[in-house]
Amino acid sequence: MTSRVAACVAALAAVSCALPQTVLALDLNRLYGHHTKRSEYCHPYEPFKCPVDGNCISIQYLCDGAPDCIDGYDEDSKLCTAAKRPPVEETASFLQSLLASHGPNYLEKLFGSKARDALEPLGGVEKVAIALSESQTIEDFGAALHLMRSDLEHLRSVFMAVENGDLGMLKSLGIKDSELGDVKFFLEKLVNTGFLD
Repeated sequence: MTSRVAACVAALAAVSCALPQTVLALDLNRLYGHHTKRSEYCHPYEPFKCPVDGNCISIQYLCDGAPDCIDGYDEDSKLCTAAKRPPVEETASFLQSLLASHGPNYLEKLFGSKARDALEPLGGVEKVAIALSESQTIEDFGAALHLMRSDLEHLRSVFMAVENGDLGMLKSLGIKDSELGDVKFFLEKLVNTGFLD
């Protein structure tokens, strides 16, 4: 050992004896220049952060068929479906506004008997909003919320009526004329992203 290294070791030993034990941990990566700094936020050009490895990727690489995150999360089917749908917050807000306008059992007309009490038997507004966002098809939605087959078929008939431009079906559910356009627009967004396929 050279005298210079020995002097450094002696100096470190002297300092470590004088400091409390909690300060003794040294980040050797910093000393050798291998420190990789991961920002808490991604750059605007690569705004999607992989949850496991923290890598940031461009939006164009989401759902492109080739995994860019170490665990393949950027190709997850639920994520890719949700990327095409209205944001969960928007869906939850829309469902909440219908309940506020019509009462806690209003969505029973759309989702069936399990949709009573402000959707509580289905897990609440947020769970229903997430299921609408992540479920690729109406079948997946029914499975996620454990809907009865008859309720699922009723929901399918509502969506098919909207797809065919039959607003009479929505009116028969008690949707006010002032809300008809919003409800139709919301349901069409789901239909246009393959919800009935």
